[in-house]
Amino acid sequence: MADSQYAQSLAETTLALCQIPSVTGQEAAIAEALQARLQALPGVSVERMGLSLLARRADAPGAPWVALVGHSDTVTPAPPSQQPLCIDAASGRVFGCGASDMKGGLAVMLALLAAPERLAVNLLCVFYDHEEGPAERSGILPICASGALRDVALALCLEPTDGIVQAGCIGGLQARVTALGKRAHSARPWQGHNAIYAALPLLSRLASLSRREVQVGGLPFYEVTTATQALTENSRNVVPDRFVLNINQRFAPSRSLAEARAELEALILSCGPYQIEIVDEAPPGAVCLDQPRLRAWIASEGLPVEAKQAWTDVARLSALGIPAVNFGPGETAQAHQANESVPIAALSLAYERLLRLLVNS
Repeated sequence: MADSQYAQSLAETTLALCQIPSVTGQEAAIAEALQARLQALPGVSVERMGLSLLARRADAPGAPWVALVGHSDTVTPAPPSQQPLCIDAASGRVFGCGASDMKGGLAVMLALLAAPERLAVNLLCVFYDHEEGPAERSGILPICASGALRDVALALCLEPTDGIVQAGCIGGLQARVTALGKRAHSARPWQGHNAIYAALPLLSRLASLSRREVQVGGLPFYEVTTATQALTENSRNVVPDRFVLNINQRFAPSRSLAEARAELEALILSCGPYQIEIVDEAPPGAVCLDQPRLRAWIASEGLPVEAKQAWTDVARLSALGIPAVNFGPGETAQAHQANESVPIAALSLAYERLLRLLVNS
C-alpha cells in the first residue's frame, strides 16, 4: 500500500474512533465498534473481557509475542465550538477528542493487525477501558490478572509520546491530609482556632520545594510533591475546624511505593500533627531498554529515548516482568486539550516504524 493510501486510511480510522464518544465510564459503544472491526480482520482472533478486547495475530508459531497496548477512553470533550471533529487537509491533522490521547494510537494498532506483510513475531493488541479515574477500575487489571500476557516478551504502550521512545514512568501517591482546628463564629475568631491557618506550615513547606532530579538508567526523572486540592466543609461565616488538602507526590523508578510513602508521611508530619490518609497509589515503571528486539529497533530507527514524566501502564507491565516502553503517534502537548488533534504524518510514521519492529527478524 502506498504511503498516501495508508496515511489516508489511518486518518479516517482515527476520525471514526473519535466520532464515537467514549468518556471514561462510557466505553460500551467504542468497545462494540472495535470488536466489529477486529472480527472483520482475517487471521485475527478476538477475546473480550468486559469492555476490553484482546486481538491476537499468530504469524510465527514459536516466535516471541509482542504486545501493543492502548486505552479506549477519553476525558470529557470540550464544547463543540472548541473541539472540531474532522480531517483537515490544510494542516494535515485529524481533530477530535482523543485524537492524540490515544485514538490515533488505536488506529495504528488496528492497521498493524491488518498489515499484509508477514510478521516475524506474534502480535497481541490490547484495547482496554477506564484508563482515567480510580486505578482499581482500570480494564487492564483483569487482563493482567488473567495470565493473558504471560507469553509477552515485549510491550509498547501507544500513549502520546511525540513519536519518541519514553522509558519507564514515575510512580504516584495521593494523600488526603487534614489539619484540625476549633470551630467558632467568624465575627469572634478568637474563640476558635482556624484549621486553614493550622495548615500554613505545611503549605509553606510544599511551596518551597523544588523538583528533584533522579537519574535512572541514564535518564532524568523529576520527583515533585504538590498540593492539588483544598477543602473546608463549613458555612462562610464559620471558622473551620477541619481543612483538607490533597497532596500529590510523583517519584522516580528507583524507589518503591513503601519508600515513597514513608518519605511523604515524614515530610507532612515534620510540619505539624496532621492526619494522613493515603487514598491512591501507583508504582513506578521500570526502565526496560535492554530487551534485544527493542534495543535493536531503537538503534536501527535512530529513535531518541526520554524518561516518562507521567504514570502509564508501563508500570503494570514491568511489574509482571514484561519489558515495556511508551511509544505512540500522539503529541503530549495535545493530550486533554480543547481543539485536540494528531498529525496524519505522525500516524503514518508510527505505523511504519512499528511495522519494522514486527517484521524484522
